[in-house]
Amino acid sequence: MELPKSNLETHFPLWVAFSDLFLDTEITDSDLRYIATVIKESSFSPEEVIEILWLEVFPALCDNLRIVAGEWAGFDEKWLKERVLGVKSGSIAAFSDYGILSVNQVISITEHEWNKLCAYLPNEYVDVKRPHYNRINSTRKSAFSLRRFFWK
Repeated sequence: MELPKSNLETHFPLWVAFSDLFLDTEITDSDLRYIATVIKESSFSPEEVIEILWLEVFPALCDNLRIVAGEWAGFDEKWLKERVLGVKSGSIAAFSDYGILSVNQVISITEHEWNKLCAYLPNEYVDVKRPHYNRINSTRKSAFSLRRFFWK
């Protein structure tokens, strides 16, 4: 599924900000304040922000925290855009079949960071729940399943 250009332009700043949560580095208060500023400057409701994090950015970048030496300096914005759009369309696999951490462990890490981020956001963000695991996992298209599809 491709986003219309207007949606891409409004979602992209959140993709860039949220990508900091998936770098192989310690998240600082400065990082959290930056992400919170981008969220507050967006036109999205708290529910929409959560969906962008969990259904667009998380599936595209989760694996960076699951590998031994993940990206730590920051994601190239062109690569980030291609990655998120590719995972959303199903042309790029989300959640590799292997990793030193499970997807559930990265969900826990991301929830922990989200809770810390909420300290910098208006109260209406605190009670918003992430989508159910099945919705997050529905974006999964493993490399194995892509190989099977390719060979059919």
